[in-house]
Amino acid sequence: MSHILSLLVEDKPGLLTRVAGLFARRGFNIESLAVGASEIEGLSRITVVVDVEALPLEQVTKQLNKLINVIKIVELDPGQAVEREHLLVKVRVDNTTRSQVLEAVNLFAPAWSTWPPTR
Repeated sequence: MSHILSLLVEDKPGLLTRVAGLFARRGFNIESLAVGASEIEGLSRITVVVDVEALPLEQVTKQLNKLINVIKIVELDPGQAVEREHLLVKVRVDNTTRSQVLEAVNLFAPAWSTWPPTR
């Protein structure tokens, strides 16, 4: 079963490697991993999606809590979490195909975005 963990961590070099290594040593495959700055300066948020049963996940969570730079770990409820995937594509176009590409982009763009971006 997939579980979503949100880790609040100190923004220190090598911490992501230690977190990922902890999952690897247990033989767990990370399905998704996202890292970014948090709302608190000096802290980052790591979001990990891993397919594992509840008991081994509890053991990993306890080990993650032992890491010095890990501040807090929360398992997110899939029913209340927003999931989204991104795709980055670089497309070479000329003036004849540019409008077709923009039309395709606008089909899938969220309502709040504007494409092409304004400067």
